[in-house]
Amino acid sequence: MTDTWLNLLQQFHFTRPWWLLALLAVVILPWLNARRHAGNSPWQQVIDPHLQSELLEQQVVTAANPWRLRALIAAAVLAALALAGPAWEQQPQPVFRNQDALVILLDQSLSMAAEDVKPSRTDRARQKILDILKARKDGQTAMLVYAGDAHAVTPLTDDADTIRNLLPPISPFLMPAPGSRPDKAIALAQKMLKDSGVTHARLLLITDGLQDKDVDRIHEVWDAQHFPLGILAVGTLDGAPVPLPTGGFLQDNQGSIVLARLDSQQISRVASGLGVNWRPLGLLDDDWQSLLPEQVQEANASSRDPQQANLWIDQGYWLVLLLLPVCLLAFRRGVVFCLLLVPMLHPQPAAALEWQDLWKTPDQQGAELLQQDPAAAASRFENRDWKGTAAYKAGDYATAAQAFNNPGNADSLYNQGNALARSGDLQGAINAWDKALELNPDMDDARFNRKQAEDLLKKQQDQQNQQGQNQNSKDQNSKDQNSKDQNQQGQNQQGQNQQGQNQQDQNQQGQNQQGQNQQDQNQQGQNQQGQNQQDQNQQGQNQQGQNQQGQNQQGQNQQDQNQQSQNQQGQNQQGQNQQDQNQQGQNQQGQDQQGQNQNGQNQQVQNQQGQANQEKSDKGDQQSASGQPQLTEEERLNAEQQARLQQWLNRVPDQPGKLLERKFLYQYSQQKQEQESGDVLW
Repeated sequence: MTDTWLNLLQQFHFTRPWWLLALLAVVILPWLNARRHAGNSPWQQVIDPHLQSELLEQQVVTAANPWRLRALIAAAVLAALALAGPAWEQQPQPVFRNQDALVILLDQSLSMAAEDVKPSRTDRARQKILDILKARKDGQTAMLVYAGDAHAVTPLTDDADTIRNLLPPISPFLMPAPGSRPDKAIALAQKMLKDSGVTHARLLLITDGLQDKDVDRIHEVWDAQHFPLGILAVGTLDGAPVPLPTGGFLQDNQGSIVLARLDSQQISRVASGLGVNWRPLGLLDDDWQSLLPEQVQEANASSRDPQQANLWIDQGYWLVLLLLPVCLLAFRRGVVFCLLLVPMLHPQPAAALEWQDLWKTPDQQGAELLQQDPAAAASRFENRDWKGTAAYKAGDYATAAQAFNNPGNADSLYNQGNALARSGDLQGAINAWDKALELNPDMDDARFNRKQAEDLLKKQQDQQNQQGQNQNSKDQNSKDQNSKDQNQQGQNQQGQNQQGQNQQDQNQQGQNQQGQNQQDQNQQGQNQQGQNQQDQNQQGQNQQGQNQQGQNQQGQNQQDQNQQSQNQQGQNQQGQNQQDQNQQGQNQQGQDQQGQNQNGQNQQVQNQQGQANQEKSDKGDQQSASGQPQLTEEERLNAEQQARLQQWLNRVPDQPGKLLERKFLYQYSQQKQEQESGDVLW
């Protein structure tokens, strides 16, 4: 019961709060009245107080006057509150949508690129379409473009922003087929309208020229009864050349520059033949408004939309019942008549005010900010679930986990587990999901996420243990290797007597070691016998390094042999004893390097596994009505990947016109038709 009252208090607000200013009059008017009666005679300033009661007229104040005054003040307060529209409950209401339809047919033949009107005919047509969209408060609008063929840019929609976004890339040079065929545009518009279930609509043709043969063509496809047509002409009588994107101007077959002129007489003949009106394009809205007939009303002009909207219920009418007794007391001549005028003062719905905190609850303000600025919405919300949802979307998982901390709600605990998992606290997430499963054992998403987090946690622990074992093994191997290297160094000192020699003693060393080198070469084969003494010396050194490496490799893993051999070969140009010492350092360095590489690889695998498991753990996240967050693909990327993705996206050129161009070309290839002889190609 307490939660219900708290919920009502949180949602309570006034739908028309400006009427609360009337309460100021309730305070000011009684004060002015009292002040007027307190000093109603200037004689009180000159007559002695003990004589005023005899000489001045006194106001008769009865016991009923104070009570009546209080009743009037209470009635005024109730009336102001009722007009302000108190509301604390929402009710689904069916949405009614105006089905008035308008289809704009935009000519995009090559002549529309002429610049006799600035900046160009196409740009002026775009500006006029924007004016039309701005003037149409409701209804549905569609747009088609045509040249040698017609193509739909947008179907019927009540979202004018969709058309506005697609207007800039439209250009005559996107059209796949040259020419000007308004009849095809009208036929496509009617087909699109009938497919949408619209039987009445208005057509507005924006063009810079028509042909006499268009009269018969349009008559063949046009349903004038259900789809009235108006023509808006753009261009001047003087005309202008048609600039090309590659430079230069459009030329005809004889090589002459085409001068695109607006033939108003021909347009007038075509309009008369069709029985429609036409107007030149102007700067005001009266041109297109005069062309379109009154809004087409049909049986379903305002029909029910399957969607519903939640509207606040005005509860102010309940306060009217409390005003009825006051009205009975005021039942005097003229008073009740004035009360009958009160309904005429019923205000229009008030728009959003600047002082949000005075008229909207924090949760209402947060709901408005949730999509645009989740971080700001999180600071506004008072409801814990919504606050957690906003913080989760903003990436503040620690705050989200705290907000979702509601031990008695399974959904809140489930969301808390998701937030803890995203913040890296896998054990805390597992505990939260366990609590959620205790409250709701059928929550499969929590069970799936818990298993994924548990597997990931186990892998992390195994990897940590493995790293500890590798470190201990590395330290032990280092000790064993140092001992073996010291023994080997003594053997080398006794067998070779090469201590203190530098690089210049290598040849002599190779000669002293020739017998031993020859024996080592025989063990490898007889391939080295035909080489010269310098090659034998070098081979002797290399073979000696390999033998030395083989001695050093006793007790070590076979997998380190190639790395150690490469390191030993790189030191063959130094003195033999120096070579042994370097071999010891290189072997130890190879082991350390191998351990570091192994640790780096383990860490990389761990990160990849953690990321993969984290993506799996988010698989079941869905946003419910109570505020459960739903993950997107972008949220699954870490910060570095998001930065790289954003940099890559910034390099992709934004060319929406290419999409329209490919779309028009594909449609034209599917229904390619031969160009009729005598048609104007621009």
